[in-house]
Amino acid sequence: MRWVLVLLVLGGLLLPRIGAGAGPLGTLQLAQAEDVKPLAQILQTIGERVPGHALDAELVREGEPRYRVKWLGEDGKVREITSDARSGQILDVR
Repeated sequence: MRWVLVLLVLGGLLLPRIGAGAGPLGTLQLAQAEDVKPLAQILQTIGERVPGHALDAELVREGEPRYRVKWLGEDGKVREITSDARSGQILDVR
C-alpha cells in the first residue's frame, strides 16, 4: 500500500493540494525560501509512527510553516496530523 502513496507523491497528484491557492510553483518557492522539508519526507515520518496512508495534505503558511495531513490509519481511523514543515517533527495527532 505504501508504494501507491509513493506513486501518488511522485506523480504529483498530492502536490496541487499543498499550499492551496498557490499552485506547485508557489509551494516550491516557499520550500526554498523557508527551508521546508519535502512532503514525501513528512509522509514517511508519519508512516513510521502511524501505519497507514495519506488522504490529503496541505502546507499551512500562517505563522510557522507546517503540514496538515489527513491520514487513514491501518486501524481504519482517519486522523489529522500536524507536522512542523521545517523540522519534520509531528506536533499533533487528532
